[in-house]
Amino acid sequence: MSVEKTATMLAVLGFLPFAFFTTLMLADPGLIPQEAGWSLGAGGFLAFAFKLYAAIILSFVGGIRWGVAIVQQQGGREESEALVLAAGPSIVGWFAFFMGEPWSYAVFAVAFAATGWWDSRLAGNKGVPMWFGRLRVLLSVLVMATMISAFAASYSAR
Repeated sequence: MSVEKTATMLAVLGFLPFAFFTTLMLADPGLIPQEAGWSLGAGGFLAFAFKLYAAIILSFVGGIRWGVAIVQQQGGREESEALVLAAGPSIVGWFAFFMGEPWSYAVFAVAFAATGWWDSRLAGNKGVPMWFGRLRVLLSVLVMATMISAFAASYSAR
């Protein structure tokens, strides 16, 4: 199997938890936490798991940029700046994780949009294949749709 097909398959599998959590929120509004803060009920656990997964994936996405900068081995300013900026998704992800609903989902949506745009610009440069940009745009749109849906469901449940 080619690297492109393997990456696409893994990316689709990685999207499934986003779709699963969002589907649960939309199917049963009772699973949406009604109060700000941490709750041990089903709704609190759902929001916790969804936001934790989103934060982890944002960290992974930042790691892609980190890896690209490191393999360049030119030691220039551009690579150093890329390393610093690559830490951004992790920081934003953890910030959003600790935010209350529904606003955390809005921050996640913006973060995934920004990283998708940034990664799409990388495609075809620095040895990154063009298919990577297409895959990142597709996944970013899908994940943004789940985050916007989660925001809307959480907002309307308030």
